[in-house]
Parts: sequence; structure tokens; C-alpha cells
Amino acid sequence: MIPEDNLPALIVGLGNPDKKFLPTRHNIGFWFIESLADNLQVRFNDNLKKGIQETSYKSEKINIKLLKPMTFINDSGTPLKNFIKNTNITPSKIIVAYDDLDLAAGKIRLRFSGGSGGHNGIKDIMEKLGTKDFWRLKIGIGKPVSKDDVVSYVLGKPSPNDRDEINKAIETIIHNSQDLLQGSYTNFMNNLNGDLNGV
Repeated sequence: MIPEDNLPALIVGLGNPDKKFLPTRHNIGFWFIESLADNLQVRFNDNLKKGIQETSYKSEKINIKLLKPMTFINDSGTPLKNFIKNTNITPSKIIVAYDDLDLAAGKIRLRFSGGSGGHNGIKDIMEKLGTKDFWRLKIGIGKPVSKDDVVSYVLGKPSPNDRDEINKAIETIIHNSQDLLQGSYTNFMNNLNGDLNGV
């Protein structure tokens, strides 16, 4: 069930912090949240004790925190759990942005709750938070021909064409980010000509 109070309090971008992984498909969550921070004109600060980078933005209608777990992507749940532990942020007010194998490169889908879809970062968040009830902002990366190639695929660089499609998707999300940040999720997906699963 979609929560009645839709206003998000935290957006999390998933990725691997090591420089060699920065241009890879698995780091799309980082690409997105860094672009969002640039658009909001805020800068990330290191919090080494918590294993995160964080920043925040506040306006008349928006009060949002942005978070990058700086553990490896498969261990994203622990820093997220620790970050919200002493706050009033509940899982239903969290949006997690990440790469999705089941969507074509550059396709966007917003969904509340559900499974991990085989994404180990999402699986870890579900386990550490003890719930599946948070928002997922999925950005498609396509999938390899063989399932045996999944690890090398997500840790590889997208083709120039796929990279263009992914960049366009991120630009489109940023262009419509006011709806996202204000919890107007149906408007957000309608503007993207997408499908808001779960509503």
C-alpha cells in the first residue's frame, strides 16, 4: 500500500566508491544523485565515521537529505540504517536510486515496495531495514545476452549509445525533480510517460 504521506525525506544513490567503478553501470545511482545535488546547488560532505557522503536541501515545499553510502554497493544497508537510526525518517519516506537490469538502457520506473529484483544492494537494504516498503527509482541498463555475464556486465562501462540513453534519463529525472522531491509521484511518472508501479 502506498503511504498517505508521500513527501520524501531522503534520497539514496547506490554505487561503488572505488574510482575504477565510477564509470560502470552499477554506479548509475551515484551518477543520478550527484546530478541532483548539482541541480540543487548543494555539495556532498564526507562523514567517514558513518561511511557516507551526505548533503541536504530545504525550500518552502521541500526538505530533503541526499545520501551516498560509501561502502561497496552490496553493503549499502548498514550505512543507511545507521544514518536514519536517530532521525524521524521512516523507510516509506526513502527513495533509493539504482541500476536495473530488467529495464532497457535509459528507461525509468518508480515503484513503492517489492522485491530486490536480483540487486544485491537493494537486497541488503531490505534486510538491514527489515522492510521492503521504500521507494525505488530504477534506471535501466539493459541486460547481457547470458545470465553468466551479469557480474561483468554491471561492473562494465555502458556502450556509447547506452550511455547517451542513461544520461538522457538522468537529465529527464532532474528536469522533473520538483515533482519527485514534493512527493507528486504520479505527476512525475506521467511527465516521463512512464508507469508508476504500485499506485
